[in-house]
Amino acid sequence: MNLFKKISHTYKAFTERIAEKRRQQLLQERVFSDINQFLKKNCPKMAAVSGYRKKLGHAVSIADAHIAELMDQIPGPIDLAPEQWEDQPVLRSMFVRPEDIVALLKSSKYLARVFKRGDTREAISLLGATLHEKTVLGIEKNDGILRRDVPKKAIYFADHELFAPAGTMAACRFQIKHLALVSLCQEILQDTSGLQAWKKELEDQKTLLEFKLNVDGPDDGGMEADETIAETRELLTTIKNKIKSINTQINMTPDHLSRITRVFENPAAHLTLEKKSFRLDRLGFRLDAGSTEPAYAFSLAAFQFGKAPKMAGIWVRITPDSLKKSA
Repeated sequence: MNLFKKISHTYKAFTERIAEKRRQQLLQERVFSDINQFLKKNCPKMAAVSGYRKKLGHAVSIADAHIAELMDQIPGPIDLAPEQWEDQPVLRSMFVRPEDIVALLKSSKYLARVFKRGDTREAISLLGATLHEKTVLGIEKNDGILRRDVPKKAIYFADHELFAPAGTMAACRFQIKHLALVSLCQEILQDTSGLQAWKKELEDQKTLLEFKLNVDGPDDGGMEADETIAETRELLTTIKNKIKSINTQINMTPDHLSRITRVFENPAAHLTLEKKSFRLDRLGFRLDAGSTEPAYAFSLAAFQFGKAPKMAGIWVRITPDSLKKSA
């Protein structure tokens, strides 16, 4: 019997390793597909660069490992259900009332699809919400003395979202990885978009200066006018050179490759996460470590993608029953 259990355990570990390897291969293929779409739109000559997939493959592996480490720090999973709101401190702090949980479950099309298959017993998702901290003046009772206008830090959450609902934790993590890697591509796209916007602004200035030169003409009135025209022409030349430089940056294929590679090789500069512990009173104010007031104590992962607002997250477990109650 013990031998059978050992063989069964070894076989299960083997199949899990194979499944994980397949997931990694699929993830890399999906990421490359997204990158290729980005390249077609922004730098179509990239595909002609020798060995670009191999260079990017190594960089994507670095980003993938970083994202996996970050996900390991996310607390949970906890049950996300309206009936858990009363007893679960994190739900009570993140949602104003149980009906808000119901509204969130109802609004997720992806969650509904997970349970459409019929044989799924539960769904795993990353519950995220923008994290807001604001200092306000409140009331505090200390040693029987009521003090007014005491600075207190209020914690509240908004824009709740269920990220990547899936039938298993492994499948959910896979989708979160994909979303995170795509967000790194978007960081590069934002840089390119910034150059495009700058180019458009300079081209508008160029058109205006050219129009001004044509209207004023070369001989409109004295030395002062000639100096103004000379300054305008000098400024126009500077703008033309800058536009030429921006075009070079936008169209320079090796530069795009190195830019993309740098972002994936340094994911910590764009994707950050830290585990935070909270002690809040029933109104959502932070309590000091030494406070004896009743507290809602819980942990969340505070994460940020690029320049997006900071969010708080926790793994959650959702059952079909919870979804039916919200219907």
